[in-house]
Amino acid sequence: MERAAVSHQIDKILRSQSLAGKSQLRKLLEVLHANTDSRTTLKPDRVIKELWPDETKTKRSADVATEVNRLRNALDSYYSGEGKDDPVIIWLPNRAAPAPDGAQEKRWIAAKLRGEPDDRAPSPPPHLRRALVIPVAASVLALAVFLSIRLLAVPDQPHSGLLDGTVLKIMNADGKEIWSKSFPDGFSADWYYKSQLASFLWFADLEGNGHTSVLFSYLPADSQQTRSSTLICYSDRGKEKWRWTPGRELPELAGSAPTFRTIALRVLKPTPQRPPRIVVDSTHDRWWPSQIALLDSNGKSISEYWHSGGLWSMVLADLDGDGKEQIIAAGISEYDHQATLVVLDPDRMSGASTEAQPEFQIHGLGDARERLRLLFPRSDLNRALYQFNTAMDPTVGPSGLRLTVAECITPTLGCLIYYEFDKNFRLIAAFAGGDEFRSAHERFYQSGKNAHTLSSEEQAAFQKVRCLVGCSSEFVPVGKLVP
Repeated sequence: MERAAVSHQIDKILRSQSLAGKSQLRKLLEVLHANTDSRTTLKPDRVIKELWPDETKTKRSADVATEVNRLRNALDSYYSGEGKDDPVIIWLPNRAAPAPDGAQEKRWIAAKLRGEPDDRAPSPPPHLRRALVIPVAASVLALAVFLSIRLLAVPDQPHSGLLDGTVLKIMNADGKEIWSKSFPDGFSADWYYKSQLASFLWFADLEGNGHTSVLFSYLPADSQQTRSSTLICYSDRGKEKWRWTPGRELPELAGSAPTFRTIALRVLKPTPQRPPRIVVDSTHDRWWPSQIALLDSNGKSISEYWHSGGLWSMVLADLDGDGKEQIIAAGISEYDHQATLVVLDPDRMSGASTEAQPEFQIHGLGDARERLRLLFPRSDLNRALYQFNTAMDPTVGPSGLRLTVAECITPTLGCLIYYEFDKNFRLIAAFAGGDEFRSAHERFYQSGKNAHTLSSEEQAAFQKVRCLVGCSSEFVPVGKLVP
């Protein structure tokens, strides 16, 4: 396959919703891409050096395997959703299984055309299995549609961007600059430093006419805790179409300025009944609350949901298979300073979350209409050292929903607990990833009156996921647990 086609597909995945907010997985994909189909040059210690340059003495091959599996799940989610029609398939072979020639599988990453028979691996990954059973006629039709789209596509559409001094530059798929915008007030170094520009720049066809709009979350250089970010929408030719500011004045802020920052944005797929709609996740700069707003393609507010806490990650997915996407957000709830997961129906989204502590209740917006609201247990280590744990990186694949909960908060998020739910939101996995949590627990409780090792009871407690909304019982039902 042509290297340019593979590079284009990798770049598309790196900027996808499935990898939004997952800088570690994006870095891993970039490292693997540099070694596509390599059989000799890439070793686990090199991957460790790339991913954890300051932890090369503590990280092991098992940590690499954990990250590779997370990336494999993210690719499954991507090809099950926004990438379901992509002509190029990127996948991670199972290196524990033999290669087709009977030798050890040495490839870390591979690529193929959709529908192309794969004679290089005995068992294709889940997101390829459907492609291999598509009838020939359907494959030919899909190829014809793809070629038609390529022929009819508007040239020089926005594809990527970068900040250069006080200028936002927008490039096409070939990396050629097609237009730019100057911002005399500059860009907040602290705000944009916290994440790559891809977390603040989105590309979408909002009108369904083949023209790609650019959405940019802007924060000036001198705006530390003084102003909210501004969501700016540009046409494919760089004409400003509209601006939108997140948040609102709330009595519960007790006089604090309503400085809200947009941290995630997704676009709902159009349906015969509804055009594309924009979902914007923004959080108050001083900690809480969070606002998830639904906008039309002209930047007009349709509805909003308010959550007492910080919702830092957001994805869209069709959980029911009915063709309608739901909003899945993860982060922290002030309900009991616990990691949380919230699922919203965009057609019925409104109100403010119900809180047990009156000081965190938002009034005057009505009761929230949540489809599901979960709270994840805090370990004794987390309660001893931190004020909260936090949920992040929700992904939806063929088997259900996955996410991680960080039990260690500073200096970086770590001590990860992995959760997995089936499509009926029954818990089927809850376990510590790698040795990081166990090692941290052992170091902290190695002496003193509370000295103890991590017990089976403590590990079983991770299965006690509390359900505030959307379940028939206090805790999420436990299905057949994955060992």
